[in-house]
This record gives sequence, C-alpha cells and structure tokens, in this order.
Amino acid sequence: MKTAFIAFAAAIAAAAAHCADEAAVTDSEIWNEGVGYYEAGDVTNALRVLRNLLPSKAHGLQKEGRALSKTHGARAAEVVAKLEYDRGNLEEAADAAQMALRANPEDPQRANRNFTRAVDGLPQLRETKRVDAILKASQGKDPGAMMLAATYEARALLEAAGTYRTNAPARAVALADSLSGRAGKLADAWIPLREAIAQSVTNEEQAATILTQIAQAEGATKKAAEEIGDMSEDGYATMSAVEHDFTRFLKLSALPPQAIAEDEVAQSNAWQDVAAVNGRSWQQDALDYTRAFRAKFPAWARAYEQQAQADTNKPPFTAEAQAKVSGLATELEKVQIECCEKSLPPSQERALAIIREIRELLPKDGGGQGQQNQQQNQQNQQQNQDQQNKQNQDQQQDQQKDKQDQEQSDQRQDQDPEKDDQQKDSDEDQEKPDSREDQEIEATLMKAQERNDEHEAKKKALMRKAPLPPNEKDW
Repeated sequence: MKTAFIAFAAAIAAAAAHCADEAAVTDSEIWNEGVGYYEAGDVTNALRVLRNLLPSKAHGLQKEGRALSKTHGARAAEVVAKLEYDRGNLEEAADAAQMALRANPEDPQRANRNFTRAVDGLPQLRETKRVDAILKASQGKDPGAMMLAATYEARALLEAAGTYRTNAPARAVALADSLSGRAGKLADAWIPLREAIAQSVTNEEQAATILTQIAQAEGATKKAAEEIGDMSEDGYATMSAVEHDFTRFLKLSALPPQAIAEDEVAQSNAWQDVAAVNGRSWQQDALDYTRAFRAKFPAWARAYEQQAQADTNKPPFTAEAQAKVSGLATELEKVQIECCEKSLPPSQERALAIIREIRELLPKDGGGQGQQNQQQNQQNQQQNQDQQNKQNQDQQQDQQKDKQDQEQSDQRQDQDPEKDDQQKDSDEDQEKPDSREDQEIEATLMKAQERNDEHEAKKKALMRKAPLPPNEKDW
C-alpha cells in the first residue's frame, strides 16, 4: 500500500512539473514552433500549434498565468485564416480573420482585406451545403407524397395567415415567428422537384420554362415567409399565390394513383358543399384531377406493366382492367363536366361511385400511397368543414356585393355589348397559351417520372440477379 501511494504521489509530481514547464513556454516559442511546421509544409501541426495563440485561446491562457502578446495572437490568427482558406474551410478562415481584425494588428487594412476575402464565398457555400442536405434527406422518398404534404402545408399556412394578426400583440408576434419559420421550410420543398427536372428532362427549352416557374414559386414562398414574419398585410396575398403554385404543380406531377385519391377527396368535398380553399371550386379541382389521371394513365399503366414483369411481387394489372379503367375515367370526366356546368349538379354521387370503382381496379401496390394521402386529405377536409360556418356568414355579405357588381355590369353591358364580346374573346384567347403550357409541363414531369421508374426497375433487377452476401438472409 505504501509503495502504491509513493508511485501515485510521484505521478502527481511529474504532472505538476510538466504543467510548470508548459506554463513557462512563451508565446514567441509557440509562434516559432508553428512557423517551423508551416515552413516545413506540415499544415496540420502548424494549425494545431498556432491555434493556441488565437485571441480567444490567449484569453484563457492568460488566466493560467501565460503572458501572450496581442501581436503574436493577431499574427497567428492571420496565418490560420490563410491556411484554412487554402484548404477550403471558409467558416474557419472567416473566424480566424475576424479574430485578427479585432485584435488591432499593425496593418488593419490588410486584416480587413483578408476578412473580406474569407467571407465573400460564405453565402454561396452555406447555400450549397443547405441544398445538398435537403436533397440528401429527400433521397428515396416519393416525390408525389412530398409535393402533396407541401401543398397541404401551404393551405394550412394560408388559413393561419388570415387570422394570426387578430390575436393579442404578444401572441400575434409569436405566431408570426412560428408561421414565418414554417413558410421558410416550405420553400425548401421546391428544391427536390427542381433537381429532378434538371437531371431528367432532355428538352432544354421545356426544362428552362419549368425551372423558371419553380424558381419564381420558390421566391414567392420565401417572400411570404418574410412578409408574415414582418406581420405585413401583404403576407396573406403572397401566401395565396404560393398555395395556388403548389396546387398547380401537384395536379401536373401527381401520378394516377395519387391523382385519383385526390380526385375522391375533392369530389367528396364538392358533394358535401365544403367551403372552397383559396377561392377554387372543389368540383373544378375534382375535374382537374380526373383530367390529370386520364392524361398520365396510359404511360403509367405501361410502365407499371413492365415493372410487374421484372418484379413478381407486384400485383398484375391486366389489359382488361386497364381498358375498364380508361372507360370509367372517360365517363367520370363527362359526369364532372356536367357537375361543373350546372348550379345544382345531379350526378355528384355517381362521380364518387366511379372514382371508387377506379381505385378498386388499380393495383394495390400503386394505390397504397394514395390511401395515406386520402387520410391526410380527410383531416384537411374536416378542418374545412369547421370553417364553413364562419365563412357562410361572410358569404351573405359577399352575395350582396356581388349583386351590386352584377347590376353595374349589366348596365355596362347594355351600353356597349360589342365591347364585352370582344373582351370575352380576348380572355378566351389568353387562356389557351396557359393550357398548352400546362400540357408541356405535365408531359415533361411525366417523362422525368418515367425515367426515374425505369432506373428503379433496372436497379431492382440487378439486385435480384446479384448473389446475396454470406452474412445476409433472403427473407
């Protein structure tokens, strides 16, 4: 026991002596050691040693009794900034350059130039890292499901943007900060879609058109986040445009299983006379999803059939079932057009029955995601029903205003009917380019999805052919 105690005491004495020796090292010696490593080309050790002289480190060492000069600290910070900049570590370089600038070196202009040089590339670097992190998090996820979730988040933000300013000031400020943060994250939803288009579309002109529209929508979403955070009155209008953008791209990009699932929700809301979202008719939304389904179904069915041949686990989708689905979709569109044209639509229940029959005929492998989407949509539908009573009160006032506007419009029409006819023809002509543009975008998005599906099918085929590692089991 005595021997062990003596050994322990000796170890403590040795450690104390080492600390005393280390404390005796001056800043000049540390500087010379770091410069020696630097001249020898040993950047790693040069940084390790010189970092001990940085002003932030020097403050802590001074408390331990080590007298480090401000001159050596500033000079070391400049060297560390240069070495980190050369290695591409802009964050570390900017931190060190800022320390050198604050340490009042002999040449403040040079330190300021070094700091400016280090921070110039930081915004672009940080944005690149942010985009890379978003794309990495989106790998393996269903693009349609992500777009659907983003669309419903946009609708939730639109609803909140119209009411949060009516709260008490403290509560309104807290809500504004929260909603602004959510809107900022919502803007990130455009990044995976933008990347998929850029990588998959071969028609450069179409890709440029779509990417421009996505960039505009992303900018509008960021603008909405700023305006809501500033509690601006313009926040609601900007968020309204953002919700329209998400809904439009959802209709253009939704594959048949998702489109028919959204179709069922929209048709159900139209039948139950649920309050409209952002001024759109639920019945028109249902018709839009039906048309999107019909446009994509033939190519999607062929792609699914090829995947089913390569993957025996996929349920079959026979030619007879495909033909029946096509016929039902054609009938559904006719019924929904009638529902849109008549103020008292007589066939909404028939439309719902057709939609449900189509969903039953679709392969369950392709419709699984649609079931999840339907659950989410039903939650949103319930929220819309809760708002209906409130909005019905406003509707009476709107009807009175509309009646006055209609009377004024009738008077103008009686005065100059030819002018109104010309204006109507002009409006119809303006709608046609938008329709053609949407068709081009829809075809481009579909082509991108087909390429992604072909890649996944080839990857699964290779995985089946490759032998399993000996440490894995074929469950």
